[in-house]
Amino acid sequence: MEKISAARVESGDYESGDYWVRVGRSRRRLVRVSMLAVGLVITVVAAGCGGSGQSPKAGATSGPTVAANVELPGGRIAFRRFLDDAQTHGAIFTINLDGSDERQLTDPPVGYVDDQPDWSPDGKRVAFERCGEVEPCQVFTVAADGGRPHKVEARCELRPICDVANPAWTPDGRLVVTLAQGRERSDPTIDENWIQQSTVELLDLNNGRQRTIVERRDWTGDANAGAVSPDGRTVIYIRRNSWRSKPAGQQAIFAVNFDGSEHRRLTPWELGGGDHPVFSPDGTILFRSFEHDETKQSDYWTVRPNGKDLTQLTHYKQGTLVLSTSYSPDGKWIVNATNGVEGNADVFVMRADGTGNTAVTHSKLWDSAPDWGPEGS
Repeated sequence: MEKISAARVESGDYESGDYWVRVGRSRRRLVRVSMLAVGLVITVVAAGCGGSGQSPKAGATSGPTVAANVELPGGRIAFRRFLDDAQTHGAIFTINLDGSDERQLTDPPVGYVDDQPDWSPDGKRVAFERCGEVEPCQVFTVAADGGRPHKVEARCELRPICDVANPAWTPDGRLVVTLAQGRERSDPTIDENWIQQSTVELLDLNNGRQRTIVERRDWTGDANAGAVSPDGRTVIYIRRNSWRSKPAGQQAIFAVNFDGSEHRRLTPWELGGGDHPVFSPDGTILFRSFEHDETKQSDYWTVRPNGKDLTQLTHYKQGTLVLSTSYSPDGKWIVNATNGVEGNADVFVMRADGTGNTAVTHSKLWDSAPDWGPEGS
């Protein structure tokens, strides 16, 4: 059976049949799916050829970039590029907003994907996760101009699995990560495995201290993709329920104070909010809907940390590719990933109101998971 990536499942970019797919990079579980292909409706088209198995070099993109007469804030974009069509090998790249000066920051071994880059507050480092086909994920940091990555140490209470993923910097330079640890157990209702314990952890890279912020035990579900508010007071994460929690199989975005108090749900279960929600500089939360429901069209939404002002930002046509996002340093722009060359994902920027989406990359391969760095990055 063919292995396909979670990103291809989300986009519908495969033919009908039975496949094995890794779902979620913060845990090691495989799900069998049998579905019909979903046609992609390309809302912003960039011309190009088919995929290539060669590692792209700096300047590998071509075609129109962000209009020169559009004033954009500073900061470079970090993103993940798959280096092969099978999406089993991927590296972290950075690029200017006008599409110039593309650089490859990491060079993982074949069979490993470097993913989910996140700029440090001072713009000097990029944190990312590295996941293997059959190996648990680990978190690393790398200098903004490249070089040897440094592994981030995190301690798991349980074994045999100890999976560290989803790095996100705090305003004061610490890291929030998610840990999937312990044993897996099969879901009796669907063909899916769940991890014994899933937590959101705070790591201090200077002294090695580690503190648990959110904890889900006894195969009750996952706590994924943590992010910290600009004032450092609130942590948001995606809560996905196993068969042992209600509503079973559903997910929503939750918030908790940095000290673990005032746990609250921000989005309706039926909206399926997820895919690495992020904060704007003013504290607004941006996320996408229906992360795990391929029968519904995803869109970008915003919500406040108190759960108020839930607003649908975009209204895409069925089949449009909608992937993770990040705000510009001034909060007036959003970097995102959507349909690009040959239907593969490219990096785009749009205004914070969801209009004017324009391509930054025009790669023959799959570019997504973008993060907008601070001024001077």
